[in-house]
Amino acid sequence: MFRRIRSYCLFGIKAVPVCVEVDASQGLPGFTLVGLPDNAVRESRERVVSAIRSIDKVVTGFRTTVNLSPADLRKEGSALDLPLAIGLLVATGEIEVPDLDKLVFAGELSLDGLLKPVRGALSIAMAMDRKSDNILVIPSANEPEVSLVEGLRYVCASSLKECVEILEVGADRRAVWAAGLKFRTDVAACGRDIPDFKNVVGMDGVKRALEVAAAGAHNFLLVGSPGAGKTLCAKCLPGILPEMSDDEILETTRIHSCARTSGDLSAFRPVTVRPFRSPHHSASMVSLVGGGNRLRPGEASLAHNGVLFLDELPEFNRSVLEALREPMEDGSISVSRISGTVVWPARFMMGAAMNPCPCGYSMDPKRACTCLPEARKRYQERISGPLLDRIDIQVSVPPVDASLFAGAGNGEPSSAIRERVLMARNLQRERFKGTGFKSNAEMSSEFAREACGLTSKTENFAISAADKMGLSARGYYRLLKVSRTIADLRKAPQVEINDLAEALRYRSFRS
Repeated sequence: MFRRIRSYCLFGIKAVPVCVEVDASQGLPGFTLVGLPDNAVRESRERVVSAIRSIDKVVTGFRTTVNLSPADLRKEGSALDLPLAIGLLVATGEIEVPDLDKLVFAGELSLDGLLKPVRGALSIAMAMDRKSDNILVIPSANEPEVSLVEGLRYVCASSLKECVEILEVGADRRAVWAAGLKFRTDVAACGRDIPDFKNVVGMDGVKRALEVAAAGAHNFLLVGSPGAGKTLCAKCLPGILPEMSDDEILETTRIHSCARTSGDLSAFRPVTVRPFRSPHHSASMVSLVGGGNRLRPGEASLAHNGVLFLDELPEFNRSVLEALREPMEDGSISVSRISGTVVWPARFMMGAAMNPCPCGYSMDPKRACTCLPEARKRYQERISGPLLDRIDIQVSVPPVDASLFAGAGNGEPSSAIRERVLMARNLQRERFKGTGFKSNAEMSSEFAREACGLTSKTENFAISAADKMGLSARGYYRLLKVSRTIADLRKAPQVEINDLAEALRYRSFRS
């Protein structure tokens, strides 16, 4: 008997429709699996047969051929266990399933018949046609993900036995509608581990620079001596970022769902707080931008809608840093392989910190630098000009006087700074209605000129300053974007010379 079971496989973060075609006929017993399966899919036969045996069903003794269609797409992962099991049970006549064509299956089976969660369940749910009467059959542990997709009908089961019982009665009777994302995250409640700016003494200029960066989603670089507080200030940044929209939560959760490689998959929950990813400087290119044999998203994509912070920036491999230039400009990462091209979203704020020289004390007034001028130059040249040109805000972090430590905890709290950031983001949201932009950092060059509303006097000042500082065309327009953010923080309709002057101070650091 021939049966066709509908399912999905992941290609990057995209769910691709796959049909598990099962033909069980009389003849010399055997099992043949075709359709470019990887090792995990090939091994599924042993898991599936054992799981079926655990519910007192028998599917052996037939000449069984299984084709994974389309046959030219490589199938990876364990999500095809459940559709294969259902296909074998139906094809051998062990069970009868009404309206089988309406059902879509995905799930991993253990040897005792328990259903385990699969990665990418949210992508599968989002790929389904929610206007039809399709029903997704998924492990119970994946319910927190699929329930986010409003309008989806789904059925959850914790074991193969429970799944078969539901199918025999009729999945329509047990199907539920996904409620969608019906909650709003409180950053104060979810971000208790985020340091507060009120505990950062001194460094008012750095706090102001990070406020501007958060208000416009600008890339930033902090340069200073060891122990000056660069990393602490960067870790305070998530506490002043605006909360995520529903669309951003779905986008980010989808990437994290597809990227899971280990750990307790059943503990996965929606990503409701903006990500803050801080990979070690020994990270490889694949781990940072994605790729590999199984085409998994990297740290840059996991930081989508959040912050990618690179501490000790010059210690990263040069080729790894250069690979970030594309996502910093375009907001996405494209990886091409023989099997096809995968595009991952990667719209993040790029944050970085570095010392000004190998010993780290060339900017410290209390400690003498022991580096030769040539060594200092070589150290700073590890960061290429094109990469620096894409960093909007570059500020020096001066060492803090020890006498200020007595006033720790009396500074302006992150909550007060966040209010100003939210006000600026709300102005940008109104400005960008119908444009596709979300923040000032994403503006096109033409839109940036219009948004700034420069007079002839302010435009001449900007052009003259850019010429004296040797800014590129990209640098000039990024200058305008930062100045627009500064103007938003003071609720000004037009960019003034003072806004441009402050933005110019952020374009280079003193070494």
